[in-house]
Amino acid sequence: MRETRILEFKETITNIFLKTVSAFSNYNGGMILFGVDDDGNVKGLPDVKQACLDIENKINDSISPQPNYMLELQNNDQTIKLTVKSGLQKPYLYKSKAYKRNDTATIEVDTLEFSRLVLEGKKY
Repeated sequence: MRETRILEFKETITNIFLKTVSAFSNYNGGMILFGVDDDGNVKGLPDVKQACLDIENKINDSISPQPNYMLELQNNDQTIKLTVKSGLQKPYLYKSKAYKRNDTATIEVDTLEFSRLVLEGKKY
């Protein structure tokens, strides 16, 4: 397995994944696998139940508006799969910025793209 536009690997839980949640919510959705290194190797997480709570709290406290997502334990409860759906109330912001995926990287959108997301969100 390798990272793609809709698949991201995170070996540990840091706030960096929140940019990717913003990007997936603003565009076509995607998955983040926690406990997996950049090469796709399962490393596992020490306490997946606590990790699920941490992920949920970080998303709920940091992304606005609230994105549509689901958390699932995987690989005999060693890893967590975070599935983020594309949202209707765009733009989804992390620290007042909107993000998008550029191949396997997550980058901030420019002013023109931000305006397009705002217009798209106003349709709903």
